Amino acid sequence: MTTLIIIQLILAVALVILVLLQGSDNEGLGLGGGTFGGMMSARGSANLLSRLTAITATLFMVMSVVLTITASIGSEKNVLESLPSINNEESSQQEPSIPE
Repeated sequence: MTTLIIIQLILAVALVILVLLQGSDNEGLGLGGGTFGGMMSARGSANLLSRLTAITATLFMVMSVVLTITASIGSEKNVLESLPSINNEESSQQEPSIPE
């Protein structure tokens, strides 16, 4: 389980970095065409970054589903049943006190 969480964390950081590296219309944090030293054109680097972002996002979603299934296998309750009760009987019978 810990290994899966570490993989999920690495995928999340990689996804954030890939999104920030992508160029936008106003070239905010995006890479310029000459950044790769003539190895790739601006269009080629945009295609590579968009493909890597799509692959990383898909892996992130798959890992999220895997982590959810893995966490639910070990417990008999679902997430809502494991939360503490907000409206228990003791607190509804007591009147609120005014601080002095």
